[in-house]
Amino acid sequence: MVKQQKKQQQLQHNALAPQKKEYDARRRQPIQMDDAICINQVKKMNTDLLFAIDTNTKEVIVSESPKGTNKVNFIERIDYSDNEILYNAVVTLTSITKASNFDASVFKSMDKVCQMLYSKYKN
Repeated sequence: MVKQQKKQQQLQHNALAPQKKEYDARRRQPIQMDDAICINQVKKMNTDLLFAIDTNTKEVIVSESPKGTNKVNFIERIDYSDNEILYNAVVTLTSITKASNFDASVFKSMDKVCQMLYSKYKN
């Protein structure tokens, strides 16, 4: 989730408040920075989100797995009609794992896309 704060007093603790005027290289003049973008991380540091497709019900199954364990905790099911983009992304993620020429970097990139789509859906 991205939030834009207009005043320095409202900045969250994870954003750096501008301490001085920045120099605009194109105009060769100092400018005052009043805006900051804060990105809140939805993914928990000690768990991984897992995605699967239930082809019978056309749902995305979202689960989490605490790091370092084999335990999987169910989070929710998301119907195709509720989030078609996430459903199609997870279908693509699943197809990547079934490919004969599996590429881990492509899988990780698509997993990040699924994580991002799910976090946008939750917010």
